[in-house]
Amino acid sequence: MRTIGKLRVKYSKKEPLKFLSHLEVVSAIRQSVRRADLPVCFSEGFSPQLKISFGPPLAVGYTSDCEIFDMEMENRIDAELVKKRLVENTPEDLNVLSVSVVPLDVKAIELFINVSKYSIKLPNIDKEIIADKIKEFFDSKEFIIERLTDKSKREIDVRPLVITMKLAPLENSTDRVSSEINNDLKSQPYNIDAARSSLTGLVESKIEMLLRFGPGKTAKPDVIVQKLFNLSNEERLSLKINRDEIYHENEMGGIVLQ
Repeated sequence: MRTIGKLRVKYSKKEPLKFLSHLEVVSAIRQSVRRADLPVCFSEGFSPQLKISFGPPLAVGYTSDCEIFDMEMENRIDAELVKKRLVENTPEDLNVLSVSVVPLDVKAIELFINVSKYSIKLPNIDKEIIADKIKEFFDSKEFIIERLTDKSKREIDVRPLVITMKLAPLENSTDRVSSEINNDLKSQPYNIDAARSSLTGLVESKIEMLLRFGPGKTAKPDVIVQKLFNLSNEERLSLKINRDEIYHENEMGGIVLQ
């Protein structure tokens, strides 16, 4: 079946569904696409599957405003009509945000996306302590966390994976575009004096973290925060974490919004 076009769907995963696994979300999306009766290509073979590729898996327990998947189309169809059909056939808390046309030769999402921006709501920790701990993190040459599996335990230095981390207000803050992030990267990733001057008026504590990931180099923001602030496992599991945006970091260190 020949592919004549490709559409990218952006959707959110809200609080009621945050404990669904990536595979469960993928299954729900595939069922929604089938119900929407869209002209999506099928793979060949004994068990044809819809030709849909998904973005990087979201950890169980996280919410998101920036999940994406690409669909290979066998017929041309208006993107707004696709959005309407998906909205009508997708579970309530997997909200379809946009549908857009992407080039046929665009790289596979899982090979291209390598940076995520997270928001982490913290328990009651003094904001001066938060500011000091973040400065301490960026002043350090390494930040080692332990990764446990059923068979082994190994240490990972996550310091190179954290591009930026800052204390941020909760109320209706507007996400920065990629050009603003690149401007930040030209200076120090964290300014202690500027951070302290903005502490007044914060209702709760929230950290925004820009985190690299890729083959053999991944770290979960809740694990980083747990060690940085010496949280218990119970406190770590109670953290509210949202993936705000996903990006591509090029070889020159530039960050491009997807």
